[in-house]
Amino acid sequence: MGNVIAIIGDGSLSSAIAFEGLNNAAEQGGNLIIVVNDNEMSIAEDFGGMYGNLARLRASNGTAELNLFKAFGLDYRYVEQGNDVDTLVAALEDLKDIDHPVVLHIHTTKGLGFSDETEAQDGSDGCNQTNPQPHAGQCEANHWQDPDSALGKPLDARKYYGQMAMASLESRFENEPGLVVISPATPGSNGITRDFRERAGSHYVDTGITEEHAAAFAAGIAKAGGRPVLATSATFFQRIYDQLQQELALNHVPATLLIFGAGISGADNTHSGTFDMTMFANTPDVTCLAPTSGEQMLDMLAWATGPSDHGVTAIRMPGEQILAMERSADMAFDPAERADTHETTIDITGDCPFTRYQIVRPGREVAILGLGNTLPLAAEVAATLENDDDINATLIDAQQYSAMDGELLDVLADGHRVVVTLEDGQLEGGWGEKVTAFYANSTNPKAATVHALNFGASKEFTDRVPLAELDERYGLTVEAVADRIRRVLAR
Repeated sequence: MGNVIAIIGDGSLSSAIAFEGLNNAAEQGGNLIIVVNDNEMSIAEDFGGMYGNLARLRASNGTAELNLFKAFGLDYRYVEQGNDVDTLVAALEDLKDIDHPVVLHIHTTKGLGFSDETEAQDGSDGCNQTNPQPHAGQCEANHWQDPDSALGKPLDARKYYGQMAMASLESRFENEPGLVVISPATPGSNGITRDFRERAGSHYVDTGITEEHAAAFAAGIAKAGGRPVLATSATFFQRIYDQLQQELALNHVPATLLIFGAGISGADNTHSGTFDMTMFANTPDVTCLAPTSGEQMLDMLAWATGPSDHGVTAIRMPGEQILAMERSADMAFDPAERADTHETTIDITGDCPFTRYQIVRPGREVAILGLGNTLPLAAEVAATLENDDDINATLIDAQQYSAMDGELLDVLADGHRVVVTLEDGQLEGGWGEKVTAFYANSTNPKAATVHALNFGASKEFTDRVPLAELDERYGLTVEAVADRIRRVLAR
C-alpha cells in the first residue's frame, strides 16, 4: 500500500488549521505519517502554550507523560538526532506501511550546515547570536530567504518603513498602555527588530503563525479600549478574511492593520502581494490608505492609532518604488530619526483626513491618478507626455482606495478627456475599475466625455516572474501607459 506523509514545522503547528488536521487524522485512521520538524523556532521564536509541552518531550526523549499528540489519539515516536540522515531514514523505515496515524517528532537544529564562525561582529541578523553571517542555531535569517543577500546592503522597503513605524509607536508606549503591536510571526521581515521587541515588553505580542487568531486578538484589544496595530505581509493578511469581516469590521473597532509586501513583485506564488486591495477595499467599514512617502505613512499611522472614533484602518505600507523615489530625493535617512523628527500636522481626533485625492500637479486634458506605489510611475508618465507630446497632464496622489473622491472626479470631467488609474494590484475588482464605473454611472453630463484607462495586474497567479517582465505584461511601463493615452487622444 502507499504511504501518506505530511510534514509540518513546530512554528506552523500553532496555526488553527494544524490542530484541525491533527483532530481529523485521529478520527479518519489510515496510514498517515505526520513528520513534525521541531527546531525550537518559527521564523522568529516559537510563541504559545503548547511549546512547553514540546520542550518537555525533547527533554524526556519523547517519554513525557503529557503528550500533545497522544492527547489527540495519535501514535507517537521521537527522534532526538533529527539532522542525522541515517537515524531519520531508519525511523521512517520503521514506520513504513504502518496501519494507523502516527506522529514522528524529530528534533533538529536550524541553520545546521552553515559555517560555525563565532567571531562577534557589529550588527545583528535578528538572532540570539551576534555573528551576522549565516550559522547554525536560532536565527531568523535562516529560513526561506538567503541571508547573504541582505548583508551590507541598505534596508529594503519593508524593513525601512517598518522600523520607521515602530519607532513612531515606541515613543508613545510610556503614555499609552493600550497601544500594542501584534505580529503573527515573521516580525524581522517587517522591520520589527529584536531590539524593538525587547524594549517594547508587553506592548509587543507575537502570536506565532496564527493570522486568524492575531486578527481576532486585535479586535478584542480594540473592543476593550486599546489601540492594536497588527503588522504582517499582504499575502498572510489574505488568511484573515473571516476575521476581517466578523471580528474587526462588523464590530467597528479601532484596529490598525499594517500591510507589508503589497503589490506586484517577482515573489513566488505563495507570497504574492497583488490580491490584498480587492479584499480590504470591498469590506465595509474599513478605511484603506496607500501612503506615497514615509512622512505620509507616519501621519496616517498617527490618525489610525489616535483617539478618533473610527473603525478598522488598513495602511498599505510603501514599497520599493516609493523608497527609491525618496532615496533619489535624499529623503530616506535613518528610519528611527525620521520618526523622531516628524511632526504630525493633521487632526488625529476627527474624521479621516485622507479621503480626498491630492492634486500633485494641475493640468488639462489628461489626468493620471497614481495609487500608492504607482505614484512614481504616474509622475514619469506625466513628465514623458510633457516632454514628448507637449501635454500638461494633471498628476494626482489618490491616497486611499476604500472610497471614491466623487467631488474631484467630477471636477476632472471638466477639461480632461482621459482619466488614467494606476495600481499595483489585481485590476479586476480593484480600485481603477471603480473609477471607470463612477464615470459610467455619473449623472454629470460631462462624465460621458471622459475616457477612463485602467492599469493593473491580471487575475492570475505568478511564480517568481521578474518584476520587469510582469510590468511589461500588464502595461505598467512609462511607454505603454503613454502610448495608450496617445491613441485615445488621436481619435
